[in-house]
Amino acid sequence: MKILASDKWAKRVSLIALALMFLTVGTFSSDASSQKKSKDKDKESSSSSADSQSKKDKKGKKSKANKTPNAPTEPGTPTLWEDRGDVSSLDLYWGIGSEEEAPKPPFTFDKEDVSGTNPKIKVIDANGVRWNVKFDEEVHAEVACSRLVWAVGYKVEESYFLPSGKVDGVTKLGRAKKFVGSDGSITNAMFEKRPDNVARRNILWSWDSNPFNGTKELSGLIIMAVMLNNWDAKVTNNNALGMYDDEGKVKDYYIVADWGGTLGKMGNFLSHSKWDPDAFTKQAFIDGVSGSSLKLHYTGKGGSTMKQVPLEHARWFAGIVGQLSDNQISEAFRAAGASQTESSAFSARIRQKINELKSATGVR
Repeated sequence: MKILASDKWAKRVSLIALALMFLTVGTFSSDASSQKKSKDKDKESSSSSADSQSKKDKKGKKSKANKTPNAPTEPGTPTLWEDRGDVSSLDLYWGIGSEEEAPKPPFTFDKEDVSGTNPKIKVIDANGVRWNVKFDEEVHAEVACSRLVWAVGYKVEESYFLPSGKVDGVTKLGRAKKFVGSDGSITNAMFEKRPDNVARRNILWSWDSNPFNGTKELSGLIIMAVMLNNWDAKVTNNNALGMYDDEGKVKDYYIVADWGGTLGKMGNFLSHSKWDPDAFTKQAFIDGVSGSSLKLHYTGKGGSTMKQVPLEHARWFAGIVGQLSDNQISEAFRAAGASQTESSAFSARIRQKINELKSATGVR
């Protein structure tokens, strides 16, 4: 009987040991399986994270190219003029821009700009910078005038003249078709920058109603407009650009956004011209001094506001524009693609006008 009990007990112990062995193996297998699943999950998560990061990188490159707009949305302090310091030291070939900031090919077509009266297209350059490309007779005048206007303290939009280039992917053009070849080739174009950090306010201010009425800064801009024979000084050619200054404060710079109707003959609808050296040379500038006012010879869309300014204001501006050298003036026209004959004629007449202004105001 004892032997039987012992046998039974041994069998029980063996069965228990066997059960424990299977339980241990099962647990180990389960743990191994869990670890495998965990590793697979980690691998999948890592792969997903890598894919996600890859997408972010690609998106980041795209975002860098097209730059998230960071122009101010809140209104800023109205600003018309800034002190350029020593005007005679300024580089009027590049003006507000520089060789590094100039448009870089290849250019990719975005769309046609149907605003205004001149043919234009929008493109993106190799650096992802957006440009408004303008064609026809105004391009030379716009670039030259923007250099001169900037030099005497007024804000302008960054622009460059390109004698030739090519735009990829051009499709479905309207009035710009005349100026863009079937292969996207272009000639004599003005590239005007459309940076993401500048807000175009669409404030179409008029010469006789704006935040600067009665200031010497507005009078200076009027004198400059008449000096350049800007007969197209209409409200829709004026705007304001919102941007942050060096201190992070928002300023709304009131500008003349279109200097294309200049450097020709002033007049009414049928009598004016653009980029016409002969007409520009013959056009009168100052009609004389009457009391405390300087009389300006103006005919155009700017109205009576453009016909006179306080003599004191004119004297202040004569001290600024009078700092321009002959070489600087010539450089402004070289930047605009002017021929040597055109540059000589325009530059000589502008020098004469500056001297007329200085003589009338008593500035030496």
